[in-house]
Amino acid sequence: MASWQDKAAAKRASLATLIPSDLKLSALPGSATLNVTLFPFDSVLSHRDVEITETVNVSILLKKISEGEWTATEVVSAYYKRAIVAHQLVNCLTEIFIDQALARAKELDDYFQATGKTIGPLHLKDQIDVKGVELTMGYVGWIGNVSKENSVCAQLLLDQGAVLYVRTNVPQALMFGESVNNVFGTTSNPFNRNLTCGGSSGGEGALIAMKGSPLGVGSDLGGSIRIPSAFQGLYGLRPSYNRIPYCGSTNSMEGQEAITSVLGPMTCSVDGLKVFMQAMADAKPWLSDPVALRLPWNDAAYLLADHGGDGARLCFALMWDDGVCRPMPPYIRALRETKAALEAAGHKGTRFSPSLVKPVSHVHIGLFNADGGHDIALARGLSGEPKLGWSTVLDSEPKHLSTYEYWQLCRERTIFIKKHLDHWNDTVSTTGTGRPVDAIIAPASPSAPSQHNTPGYIYYTGFCNLCDYSAAVFPVTTVDPAIDVKLPAHEFRSVNDQTNYENCMNEPETFRNAPISLQCIGRKNEEEAVIRMTEIVSAALQA
Repeated sequence: MASWQDKAAAKRASLATLIPSDLKLSALPGSATLNVTLFPFDSVLSHRDVEITETVNVSILLKKISEGEWTATEVVSAYYKRAIVAHQLVNCLTEIFIDQALARAKELDDYFQATGKTIGPLHLKDQIDVKGVELTMGYVGWIGNVSKENSVCAQLLLDQGAVLYVRTNVPQALMFGESVNNVFGTTSNPFNRNLTCGGSSGGEGALIAMKGSPLGVGSDLGGSIRIPSAFQGLYGLRPSYNRIPYCGSTNSMEGQEAITSVLGPMTCSVDGLKVFMQAMADAKPWLSDPVALRLPWNDAAYLLADHGGDGARLCFALMWDDGVCRPMPPYIRALRETKAALEAAGHKGTRFSPSLVKPVSHVHIGLFNADGGHDIALARGLSGEPKLGWSTVLDSEPKHLSTYEYWQLCRERTIFIKKHLDHWNDTVSTTGTGRPVDAIIAPASPSAPSQHNTPGYIYYTGFCNLCDYSAAVFPVTTVDPAIDVKLPAHEFRSVNDQTNYENCMNEPETFRNAPISLQCIGRKNEEEAVIRMTEIVSAALQA
């Protein structure tokens, strides 16, 4: 019987054979070349291909297709070529299915005049089932596991004119803050290949950052859409539970419903968030997924009906610190720049109390390890592959909880959510608008993308999963070693605080060009409002 190493090597070799000879790079950039977003794609792709893939605004891309300026086949061809080149630079793909994508594009070209439906080229994380395409989710033992049916999400996208053409890399079991596994290895950050792309949707983020796709779908259990989006300067949305159908998508710890994973969009442009969410809502996912919410797209909510109306003065509460893990200098600078931009645009910024965030890690870790690690051990046991060495949320020796102990964690979760709700409502006395704060602006992480194989802190995003808040990430700046200078050590408040400082207070030059992004956090099921407020914040930053 072949060893797990042999199986993984064979899978990587099989993937390599799917790269067309005319797209194989004759020489890869040396290790000293860190920022590969500057790679000369025009040396491999045609002028037309580059023009198409450099069109980062999803609405403009769709307009050019619907008006016949570009055909679906042209667009799909341009993106699959760029995706394959990107893969050779950052190792972001796990499956390539070009023939299937081109056949779908031809169908769209043949019928788009009659249907008028097209979302455009799209790629999916390696957990969203696509019929006839292999899915490993980072496990060696799942090599050869071919999906028999489309997930509901994939099917609804296909029904609306989407084209699926690749899968992207994920961590083993989806439970790491870096996209690394024993099958495909590590995906690097395109802006600095010495740094992580994040996880678990890190391959997704890397591909979009390389403009190998205009729009992709990731999943988020503790920040897995938002952290990779933040680390690669993208826009990413974590919707509330069951707004986007999850039925038919594969996951770790299936049946764990105390904190559930959600699917959401990742894109280079803020308009892509609205395009995706509106398309999915219009597809009526509640008719195909038994737990999907019956929530059509709400134009009034998008126009901020519950926030004074579009054009009203908004009040944002800024989280400068969660009280557990202090953000590093570029994030403090990003918060200052965002506050100043919002105030210049006529909005108000207040301070968000971090005192309620502290219990999050205890509940997260307890719930995710309640099975004693049985689920992941079973999957690893199929091949005998080892468990990777670190995870922010997986214990090295997890305790199998009793039903009663699990119930108590669920109870703590609900108490936390209620306290957070009350705290948010109480801010009505501080805003001057007659409303509680409209949204929270917070770091997506306390640190820039870390060096590879370095644990990260996820609870700036994780509390949103616990409270089921809608939250979008938006880019603000990049690390500038001349400004973001090394800080002296402070009195550490936790092990996480000390670890974050030690990992991130290397010479700032280590993190040069790393994107720095913030979150715009709304309440439960406020996807439309969060998208609109993210547009407002982004416009203020760009003014």
